[in-house]
Amino acid sequence: MITRIFYSINQFLPNFNDLFIEINSFIELVFGYLKYIFFVILLIIGILTLLSLRGKYFLERIRYSKEQKLADNPMTKPRLILGTLYILFAFGILLDWFTFFLLVVFDPLPDRLIFNFISFSGIIDPFALNSVSDISKVVYPYEKTIYYGVAIVSFMALLTITISIWQIVNKERPVSKKSIVSLMSGIVIGLLAGFTTCLPLFL
Repeated sequence: MITRIFYSINQFLPNFNDLFIEINSFIELVFGYLKYIFFVILLIIGILTLLSLRGKYFLERIRYSKEQKLADNPMTKPRLILGTLYILFAFGILLDWFTFFLLVVFDPLPDRLIFNFISFSGIIDPFALNSVSDISKVVYPYEKTIYYGVAIVSFMALLTITISIWQIVNKERPVSKKSIVSLMSGIVIGLLAGFTTCLPLFL
């Protein structure tokens, strides 16, 4: 019964091709901006991390003796590395090489589990899901729209993980439960929507 309903919807949706084409064009434009927004976010996080280290350097010079260096602080190196990496990653996103790197790294990992769950449930024909879970196999505009919707969720997962890691490493006090929950939520959502789903849209 449910399969028949989805089959009827599948037959009905192509009548709105022009609408879905416009929606797809808008989402593609949004991802064009999101690429530069992501670049700015990573760059700002990296710069703020390094600037905070510069301020802490003078405080450490006052707190410790002259023989001790800032490196004696156990959190100095992680913050220095994190700040440098975020700046490097920012330009990698801007110039696309880091996007290709992430595609290669994340590709072998199991993700986009949401499509597996739907397939196993028997609600939708697995063959119909193939064209939705892979943008290179889409046939109808509405299938691309569904893919783009999942890609937006994928981007939000990457952004959540990025900010959560920065908050955890840059935290002066013990790591809060909120930061841990945020990081775990980003990972779970990333596994469901796919870490690589949004990356091709940045290229």
